Amino acid sequence: MPAYETLKHQLAEISNDTARLLDDAEEITERVDEGIAHWRSTCRTISEQISQETMRVAVVGAIKSGKSTFVNTLFGGDYLKRGAGVVTSIVTRVRIGSGLRAILYLKSWDEVNREIDQASVLLPSNSQSGETQPFDIRREKDRQVLSAALDDLAADQLISNDTRSAGSVLLECCLNGYERVRELVEADQRTVIFENGRFPEHRDFVGDDAMAVYLKDIQLEIDRSGLGQGVEIADCQGSDSPNPLHLAMIQDYLMMAHLTLYVISSRTGLRQADIRFLSMIRKMGIMDTVAFIVNCDFSEHESLEDLIEGVRKIEADLSVLCPEPKLFTFSALFHLMAQMEADLSPRDRDRYAHWCREAEMVAFADRERSRFEKFLEQKISREKSHLLLKNHLERLEIVAGGIGNWIAFNRDLLARDVNGARELADHAHRQQGRLDRLKQTVKNAIDGALLHAKRDLKSAIDGFFKEHDGGVVEGVVQFVRGYRVEMERYSENLKAAGFAKTLYMVFQEFKQAVDAHMAETVNPMVINFIRSREKILAEYLDEIAEPYGAMIDEALKPVTAAVNDEKNDQRRPRSTIRVGPELETIRKTAGLSLPPAAATMRYSAQIKTEAVMRFGFYKLVNLVKKALKKTGDKAHGEQFLALASGIKRMKRETERSILFHMKDYRENIKYQYMLKLADAAASALYGQVQDRFRHHGADLSRLVDLMGEERLDKEKVSASLAKMGEASSVLQEKISNLRNDLEQLNG
Repeated sequence: MPAYETLKHQLAEISNDTARLLDDAEEITERVDEGIAHWRSTCRTISEQISQETMRVAVVGAIKSGKSTFVNTLFGGDYLKRGAGVVTSIVTRVRIGSGLRAILYLKSWDEVNREIDQASVLLPSNSQSGETQPFDIRREKDRQVLSAALDDLAADQLISNDTRSAGSVLLECCLNGYERVRELVEADQRTVIFENGRFPEHRDFVGDDAMAVYLKDIQLEIDRSGLGQGVEIADCQGSDSPNPLHLAMIQDYLMMAHLTLYVISSRTGLRQADIRFLSMIRKMGIMDTVAFIVNCDFSEHESLEDLIEGVRKIEADLSVLCPEPKLFTFSALFHLMAQMEADLSPRDRDRYAHWCREAEMVAFADRERSRFEKFLEQKISREKSHLLLKNHLERLEIVAGGIGNWIAFNRDLLARDVNGARELADHAHRQQGRLDRLKQTVKNAIDGALLHAKRDLKSAIDGFFKEHDGGVVEGVVQFVRGYRVEMERYSENLKAAGFAKTLYMVFQEFKQAVDAHMAETVNPMVINFIRSREKILAEYLDEIAEPYGAMIDEALKPVTAAVNDEKNDQRRPRSTIRVGPELETIRKTAGLSLPPAAATMRYSAQIKTEAVMRFGFYKLVNLVKKALKKTGDKAHGEQFLALASGIKRMKRETERSILFHMKDYRENIKYQYMLKLADAAASALYGQVQDRFRHHGADLSRLVDLMGEERLDKEKVSASLAKMGEASSVLQEKISNLRNDLEQLNG
């Protein structure tokens, strides 16, 4: 059975052959034909899309599970930064290229400043700089104010639930990385490229939060074979990262991925963080795309039996979330060392030699690695060939069938005398009127279905985001209202740091909890909801269009019957009219994408520091000052009364901001994505209908007039059409063979 790359090349060849036939057809008519021009545009679009088709593979897992090392093994070299700790700070996309190339997409200064504004809500001193203009990190005075505000916070005020506060981390990273990126970042988004010898410099950005905070996206190109063209591997942040924004970045990529490889360390097994992340994947509705890699460390296992026992436990734990998980066990580091043996350091060479002596484990890992490589190759081939089949081959079939019918009509036309030719042209013209009426009927049906689908979409989206009766927004509001602050924890902070700093610390912990709730609960629900509505939309439109396929076939019979060509009936496309399999292409062609997952966390941009402070802040500060002058239980009680009042205002303002923001988020999803997708899908569906009519809509009067004026060399044109007919038959045979090969590959 031919490999995927061979099939892809064959499809591109068929597209080019079809385009050449169209060029020949237009030469014969000596005029621009609308139908032929459309077909040529289709062939050109298909050729472009074939070259751009990408299968995306996400590599995820907990921190230090070996994700970056695993990705390096796929490309046979040490290209991605690896090591202990939280190394990967952004999703790193890797593809095969003609050389070593790192493409860094940097944020604009406005984007950086907006993120700083969101992270500095309630930061003490930040609103007391005397500046009325928005914060701008490029201004030295603004950097000094921000640095002083952070320095003024005690170490324990930067810790939230035993981890660094995400807000304070972002602010510190922006300040620490500023001098290193100031010459690279610009007013607009900018692309920076490190090639060949400078390629390793990309690691400074990916592995360092102070640099990664300025990155919007990164793509690596590596000049190594193996996975083939059109495959993208994404090395994602640790699924147990304490920063909810990292989780949102992973969610954005998982939405696009065709395959997800989840890496689990054999040393730690399946941890609570893994279970939480996999539960999120299940809520997103994409568990069927996941395969698992148990990355084993030979040094951590006494024997092969010990390793296998650990793998069995992992498999049993996974089965709770994913029935019959696809699981492979091998050592990413060992296999990477095997690929780089000549370049290993003396220390790594010794470690590799020691592991090689573990003969049983090495043999087991080699078998598992081979099994995984076979699985990955088949998965990539099947997914990519499926993309080709559903997005391109059927459209080429329509075009090739159309040009075949066009050739048959014109050959029959030239075989007649002038009167017979005019009779055939008149017959085609009369039939065309009937076809136009049917085409309008189908269009009216699709338009009516679109209006109904859009009404349903609006109602479903409004219901999903409603603020009461179980809507997703109500869940967030209840989380905010139910959030409990352990007041006693802040007793010492109130005395040592004061009210404002303590309130900031409380807000940071609170915001971290809300953001985590958004990332772990709200985003998966939103993603699953949108995926389900996309599916319902496509199924509904396909259901409406399905009966018209047979109706169009029947309507075309009187037209094709006018041409005495027994092969003509075979040329008419009979594929079902549907958009479901093409939804991804439709979305891409229309330039549509969901709002990023992190958009749900931008509610803090609506929280105004002044709004919290204005309603009694200074009164509260004075209350605290008076309380501090007192002693005993009364002073203690008044301090906590002030803090409790501040927290109450903080939560109320946050709730108001979330309601405002989620309403805006809802309208964005509704009008900027789902309704536009409905329009694009309906348009694509009607385009398929037009394609089936188009090859019967050609105006034959031009050739008839040329025949009547005796300005047409019938023998020459007939010979050209005969040659084109032969080429068309070969083309049809190629398409049929390719369809069979693709179906076999999809198995």
